[in-house]
Amino acid sequence: MAGGDPGGGSSALGQLIAQGHGAALRADLQRYYGLDLVDVWRGALTPRRAWHLSEHLPPGSALAASLAGGPEHRGWTVQTHLLAALLDAVRFADANNVRVSGGRLKRDPVPVNVPQVKADKHERPRLDLSTHPLAKPIAPGGNSWPAPEAAR
Repeated sequence: MAGGDPGGGSSALGQLIAQGHGAALRADLQRYYGLDLVDVWRGALTPRRAWHLSEHLPPGSALAASLAGGPEHRGWTVQTHLLAALLDAVRFADANNVRVSGGRLKRDPVPVNVPQVKADKHERPRLDLSTHPLAKPIAPGGNSWPAPEAAR
Protein backbone atom coordinates (compact mmCIF):
# COMPACT_ATOMS: atom_id res chain seq x y z
CA MET A 1 0.00 0.00 0.00
CA ALA A 2 1.03 3.60 -0.41
CA GLY A 3 2.85 5.15 2.50
CA GLY A 4 4.11 1.80 3.80
CA ASP A 5 0.85 1.05 5.64
CA PRO A 6 0.23 -2.70 5.47
CA GLY A 7 -3.50 -2.02 5.72
CA GLY A 8 -5.31 -5.14 6.74
CA GLY A 9 -8.12 -6.98 5.15
CA SER A 10 -8.93 -10.56 4.35
CA SER A 11 -5.84 -12.21 5.83
CA ALA A 12 -5.78 -10.10 9.00
CA LEU A 13 -9.51 -10.51 9.54
CA GLY A 14 -9.29 -14.24 8.84
CA GLN A 15 -6.45 -14.63 11.32
CA LEU A 16 -8.41 -12.78 14.00
CA ILE A 17 -11.40 -15.06 13.45
CA ALA A 18 -9.22 -18.20 13.30
CA GLN A 19 -7.72 -17.30 16.68
CA GLY A 20 -11.20 -17.54 18.21
CA HIS A 21 -12.14 -13.87 18.39
CA GLY A 22 -14.85 -13.96 15.71
CA ALA A 23 -17.82 -13.95 18.09
CA ALA A 24 -16.46 -10.97 20.03
CA LEU A 25 -15.74 -9.11 16.78
CA ARG A 26 -19.24 -9.84 15.50
CA ALA A 27 -20.83 -8.63 18.74
CA ASP A 28 -18.79 -5.41 18.73
CA LEU A 29 -19.44 -4.61 15.07
CA GLN A 30 -23.15 -5.01 15.78
CA ARG A 31 -23.07 -3.04 19.05
CA TYR A 32 -20.88 -0.11 18.05
CA TYR A 33 -21.46 0.22 14.30
CA GLY A 34 -24.74 -1.57 13.55
CA LEU A 35 -22.95 -3.89 11.12
CA ASP A 36 -22.96 -7.66 10.85
CA LEU A 37 -19.73 -9.59 10.28
CA VAL A 38 -21.63 -11.86 7.88
CA ASP A 39 -21.88 -8.84 5.56
CA VAL A 40 -18.22 -9.49 4.67
CA TRP A 41 -19.23 -12.78 3.04
CA ARG A 42 -22.33 -11.22 1.52
CA GLY A 43 -20.17 -8.54 -0.10
CA ALA A 44 -21.83 -5.60 1.68
CA LEU A 45 -18.81 -4.96 3.93
CA THR A 46 -15.21 -5.16 2.78
CA PRO A 47 -12.75 -7.10 4.95
CA ARG A 48 -10.51 -4.03 5.09
CA ARG A 49 -13.33 -1.84 6.44
CA ALA A 50 -14.25 -4.46 9.05
CA TRP A 51 -10.58 -4.66 10.06
CA HIS A 52 -10.21 -0.88 10.33
CA LEU A 53 -13.40 -0.59 12.38
CA SER A 54 -12.17 -3.34 14.71
CA GLU A 55 -8.93 -1.43 15.31
CA HIS A 56 -10.89 1.52 16.71
CA LEU A 57 -13.14 -0.30 19.15
CA PRO A 58 -13.11 1.07 22.71
CA PRO A 59 -10.93 -0.60 25.38
CA GLY A 60 -14.00 -2.03 27.13
CA SER A 61 -15.23 -3.87 24.04
CA ALA A 62 -15.79 -7.62 23.80
CA LEU A 63 -12.94 -7.91 21.29
CA ALA A 64 -10.50 -6.17 23.63
CA ALA A 65 -11.58 -8.54 26.42
CA SER A 66 -11.22 -11.55 24.14
CA LEU A 67 -7.74 -10.49 23.04
CA ALA A 68 -6.74 -9.96 26.68
CA GLY A 69 -7.78 -13.47 27.65
CA GLY A 70 -11.53 -13.83 28.02
CA PRO A 71 -14.80 -12.35 29.22
CA GLU A 72 -13.46 -11.74 32.73
CA HIS A 73 -11.48 -8.84 31.22
CA ARG A 74 -14.66 -7.09 30.04
CA GLY A 75 -14.70 -3.54 31.36
CA TRP A 76 -11.13 -3.65 32.65
CA THR A 77 -9.52 -0.65 30.99
CA VAL A 78 -6.20 0.97 31.86
CA GLN A 79 -8.07 3.31 34.21
CA THR A 80 -9.76 0.48 36.12
CA HIS A 81 -6.45 -1.35 36.50
CA LEU A 82 -4.88 1.84 37.87
CA LEU A 83 -7.79 2.39 40.26
CA ALA A 84 -7.47 -1.19 41.53
CA ALA A 85 -3.73 -0.68 42.11
CA LEU A 86 -4.42 2.61 43.90
CA LEU A 87 -7.05 0.99 46.12
CA ASP A 88 -4.62 -1.81 47.01
CA ALA A 89 -1.91 0.74 47.85
CA VAL A 90 -4.26 2.71 50.14
CA ARG A 91 -5.46 -0.44 51.91
CA PHE A 92 -1.92 -1.70 52.54
CA ALA A 93 -0.72 1.77 53.62
CA ASP A 94 -3.59 1.97 56.15
CA ALA A 95 -2.71 -1.49 57.46
CA ASN A 96 0.94 -0.48 57.84
CA ASN A 97 -0.05 2.70 59.70
CA VAL A 98 -2.10 0.64 62.14
CA ARG A 99 0.83 -1.76 62.69
CA VAL A 100 3.36 1.06 63.17
CA SER A 101 1.17 2.79 65.73
CA GLY A 102 0.98 -0.41 67.77
CA GLY A 103 -2.50 -1.47 66.76
CA ARG A 104 -3.65 -4.89 65.70
CA LEU A 105 -5.48 -5.81 62.53
CA LYS A 106 -8.38 -8.24 62.56
CA ARG A 107 -7.21 -9.44 59.15
CA ASP A 108 -4.73 -8.41 56.52
CA PRO A 109 -6.08 -6.34 53.61
CA VAL A 110 -7.19 -8.36 50.61
CA PRO A 111 -6.01 -7.08 47.23
CA VAL A 112 -8.51 -6.40 44.46
CA ASN A 113 -9.00 -9.44 42.23
CA VAL A 114 -7.67 -8.21 38.88
CA PRO A 115 -7.94 -10.53 35.85
CA GLN A 116 -4.54 -11.64 34.62
CA VAL A 117 -3.58 -11.54 30.97
CA LYS A 118 -3.25 -15.07 29.63
CA ALA A 119 -0.28 -16.18 27.58
CA ASP A 120 -0.69 -15.88 23.84
CA LYS A 121 -1.89 -19.24 22.53
CA HIS A 122 -1.18 -18.26 18.96
CA GLU A 123 2.40 -17.15 19.23
CA ARG A 124 4.05 -16.60 15.89
CA PRO A 125 7.07 -18.75 15.10
CA ARG A 126 10.35 -16.86 15.06
CA LEU A 127 11.65 -15.84 11.68
CA ASP A 128 14.72 -17.97 10.94
CA LEU A 129 16.90 -16.61 8.15
CA SER A 130 19.92 -18.78 8.91
CA THR A 131 19.33 -20.90 5.81
CA HIS A 132 18.85 -17.91 3.50
CA PRO A 133 21.57 -17.87 0.81
CA LEU A 134 22.49 -14.23 1.54
CA ALA A 135 22.56 -14.58 5.34
CA LYS A 136 25.95 -13.83 6.89
CA PRO A 137 26.89 -13.63 10.55
CA ILE A 138 27.53 -10.16 11.89
CA ALA A 139 31.22 -9.56 12.49
CA PRO A 140 31.99 -8.74 16.14
CA GLY A 141 32.11 -4.98 16.52
CA GLY A 142 31.79 -4.48 12.81
CA ASN A 143 29.29 -3.86 10.11
CA SER A 144 28.07 -6.85 8.11
CA TRP A 145 26.93 -4.68 5.20
CA PRO A 146 29.23 -4.52 2.21
CA ALA A 147 31.04 -1.31 1.51
CA PRO A 148 29.28 1.00 -0.99
CA GLU A 149 32.08 0.39 -3.48
CA ALA A 150 31.46 -3.36 -3.38
CA ALA A 151 27.79 -2.89 -4.20
CA ARG A 152 28.58 -1.35 -7.60
